[in-house]
Amino acid sequence: MRGARTFILAVKIPEQFFMPNADLRKERDFYMFQDKTLVCKDCGNDFIFTVGEQEFYAEKGFQNEPARCKDCRNSRKNAGGNGRTGMKREVVMHEAVCAECGRETQIPFKPTNTRPVYCKECFDARRA
Repeated sequence: MRGARTFILAVKIPEQFFMPNADLRKERDFYMFQDKTLVCKDCGNDFIFTVGEQEFYAEKGFQNEPARCKDCRNSRKNAGGNGRTGMKREVVMHEAVCAECGRETQIPFKPTNTRPVYCKECFDARRA
């Protein structure tokens, strides 16, 4: 990466939050951080894991470095869904017969014979 600057920051970190890492050096109870260049696992571009981010990760006790660049993290976050895959789960609707009025209705769960199923109108009327 051209023109990249290297910053060094010494930070006192409580022992209970310190996770051993080859890139951290202990000098008189201080751990030395340096900017690192990492490769995003989604887009494959290089990104900088800054001293400030490393300090934050160490303070929170995170053991793993980020795997994605900021743009890919933001796009996954904004995509919604379940967070792990970033994909929205498709809702499967099931056919059922309302126990109150006998009309056919669709519900977002698989009906069982253990409990009655109501259409939206009958359900709302029972709640009121």
